[in-house]
Amino acid sequence: MHDAATLGFVERPGREYWWRQLGVGVRDRMVARVGPIVEWWAYCHRTDNERPYAVVFGERGLAVATPTVNDRGGPAQLLTVVAFVPSSLRHAVVVQKPRRPSLGRTALPGGAAPEPAGEQLPLPARLRGFLGNLPGEAQSRLQWPFVNGDDFDRGDFFYSGGEDELDVWCYLAGRRYVTFVSGHGTGLSGPAHRASWRLVCRQAEVAVR
Repeated sequence: MHDAATLGFVERPGREYWWRQLGVGVRDRMVARVGPIVEWWAYCHRTDNERPYAVVFGERGLAVATPTVNDRGGPAQLLTVVAFVPSSLRHAVVVQKPRRPSLGRTALPGGAAPEPAGEQLPLPARLRGFLGNLPGEAQSRLQWPFVNGDDFDRGDFFYSGGEDELDVWCYLAGRRYVTFVSGHGTGLSGPAHRASWRLVCRQAEVAVR
């Protein structure tokens, strides 16, 4: 499991605004390649606050639109698609409810130790810090393919809300699997035992390229 990083917040338009900024043509291409849409987010790209990018997790694949330039030097979008094996999409719901505070350390059932996923996966620091804010079960489900032999390729995340309440989206993509989590958390500004989460963790097998 990972240590939680402090999440920053800024006053910017939400995902619906940046989705519109992509333009109808780009949106239609993304949905045509990987839809129907299961989850998505859009935001300004981290390299340019004026240009949009978007991630669409669909029933048939994952599509990422990233700002670039065309042959004439004008603005364009680079569309990257990871196709899924048909009918390989699976999901699990992770629910964390407020609980009584722990009075000291307790052993896990059977004396088992948690899997040290953070020491095994070459995740970027910002991605590790984001994952650390999620419940342990969600972290485990997202990373399971990659601690069991798949090679992590890339990942990204998005969140909106405030210090006490968040909507979150995140994907991890490898050579064999793509995992994706989305959902809602509340009571996050207080002690950890008061937090509530409802997350959907999805996993799909990557089609042979």
